[in-house]
Amino acid sequence: MVKETNFEIGQTYTNRKGTYKVVAIDGNVMHISWKDGQEVATTVTLQSRILKHIQLELEEPTVTKAVSPRKRASAAVSI
Repeated sequence: MVKETNFEIGQTYTNRKGTYKVVAIDGNVMHISWKDGQEVATTVTLQSRILKHIQLELEEPTVTKAVSPRKRASAAVSI
């Protein structure tokens, strides 16, 4: 089961770019920084969604790795 994330200032979390620290939260906007010093403004909604998807992938890897019907391999025909 995927749990909701309640972000806290000063705590670290991991998204697809890596581990970051929450610097500030103002409503739905939060500022995060990585170890290399890069800091960005993002939304709590977006970061929650990213963490939820990562958790789902870890819990149910076969569901998230399904091949999209648009990417089906076409069979080659030899004559």
